[in-house]
Amino acid sequence: MQARNNDKLQKEIDALQRPLVGRRTMSWLAFVLVLLACLVLPVLASVWPSVFHPVEEKAVKLRKTPAAAPVLNHAYVRASPTALGLDAQWSPGTLSSSHQPFGLDCKSCHSEPFKQVQDKDCLACHRGIGNHVADKIASMPALHETRCATCHRDHQGTDGLVSQNRRYIGAGCASCHGDLESKMPGTQVANVKDFAKAHPQFRVQVAASETTFVRLRQGSQPIGQADTLKFPHDKHLVAGGIAGPNGKTKLECATCHRPTESGTGFQRVTMQRDCQSCHTLAFEPALSQRQVPHGSPAEVLSTLREFYGYVNSSKVAIDTPPASGPVFTVRPGMPASAPASFVQGPGDARARAAAAATELFEKTSCVVCHDVSRVPGPGKAGTPGADLPQWKIAPVAQPHAWMPKASFDHAAHRQAPCGDCHMAAKSGKSSDVLMPTIKECRDCHGGTEPVVGKVKSDCAMCHGYHMPDLHTGPKAAKAMKP
Repeated sequence: MQARNNDKLQKEIDALQRPLVGRRTMSWLAFVLVLLACLVLPVLASVWPSVFHPVEEKAVKLRKTPAAAPVLNHAYVRASPTALGLDAQWSPGTLSSSHQPFGLDCKSCHSEPFKQVQDKDCLACHRGIGNHVADKIASMPALHETRCATCHRDHQGTDGLVSQNRRYIGAGCASCHGDLESKMPGTQVANVKDFAKAHPQFRVQVAASETTFVRLRQGSQPIGQADTLKFPHDKHLVAGGIAGPNGKTKLECATCHRPTESGTGFQRVTMQRDCQSCHTLAFEPALSQRQVPHGSPAEVLSTLREFYGYVNSSKVAIDTPPASGPVFTVRPGMPASAPASFVQGPGDARARAAAAATELFEKTSCVVCHDVSRVPGPGKAGTPGADLPQWKIAPVAQPHAWMPKASFDHAAHRQAPCGDCHMAAKSGKSSDVLMPTIKECRDCHGGTEPVVGKVKSDCAMCHGYHMPDLHTGPKAAKAMKP
């Protein structure tokens, strides 16, 4: 019985070892089919799109994008898929959402067959992108040899390239910036290896004059900027509120600092929207609704000259002030100090306009917030107020980016009180720089190593690689213009 079973098993083994009829033929047939399906047909579909592409082009649908999102109407956006998706098997993965509109046309990025994506392919669309450092810096040739795809690796999913490629960006910064002085002698950029362990104090951009800015590194002493504006944050943020036209008013940061639509930054503070309800620019107590524009001295003086000229020529008589009383106050809530009416004052229209201008510029309005000085006349030629006394308003610091080499999303920090980072409640001068130091940021942010209770933070969280003021060429500079 045992011998019979052994014979049967041996027969099965012999059958398996016996050469299969046509095995080589079948191998070649399988090879040809794979070659045809995976190489020949996709290549032909790319070379002769009119044969392999459908006659009617199909609109491209973006993944993870709202239906109402605009789609660029370019040729590469209107690309058509190959028949049966012959070239789909060549794709190593899903494109990022921003590249999906032309994802059906591989030649949009892969201009040369069987070669990696070239920088020129990227710059064909991204014309406004900036370099990392100026081209004249030749001490780091490896920096200029780095390809776009070194950091921006597509076909990794639908997330944006910046988001999904942070693991490449953050890991490589310290390789140069950890000892930058040895690579770029004389550089003002301090060495940095990790935000939590080895990061210098922030450099803040401040106004040195009306039109020039400098970057100062924060230290043990507060830094300031050149600003003639008189605005004490502490006086406006009194806990019990301040006196306003309608009684006590409690102001908060958000009263004047209103976020943009994106929530990342803030709109400019304007006189008309944020200040004028308390700091009125009314000039004639008998007509409290009339105010001068918040503009140049020439505009203010012209308004006064025209108004009192009209009143004088029309013989307008204003006998009594409005029931609400005088409107001139040095600050909201303080006693009135202006005359009852300049219309009823002595002299002609010019004298009345000059008296009202003196009150505005030197006592009740302009001087409250600005550095005002009397200057010799006449004023701006061709303006109605040229024959009035003249004043000059000292320029104030213009709104600007405090940290132009970094990015900060206020929307992501909306749960934190403003006072945690900005010491406005203790600031008595507009020249105070109320930017947080690295200490405030480290209260919540750690470095590249995870720490309990802190946000893991690599370089790419706050810094970008491409500098917007270092364009790649004339086309890039032109593309950046509004």
